[in-house]
Amino acid sequence: MQHNKVKRCLKCEKIINEVELHKIVMYVIEEKFTEHHYEHVECPDKFTI
Repeated sequence: MQHNKVKRCLKCEKIINEVELHKIVMYVIEEKFTEHHYEHVECPDKFTI
């Protein structure tokens, strides 16, 4: 499945490539889900080993 939408990390705002580990994030506000967002599992600048 391929999407044309560019995925950007909500935390670091960098583009998430298809091969990078990422997660889909949704928030619940007043008992309703927000639109989904994407985040790196570990943002590249903050990655630790």
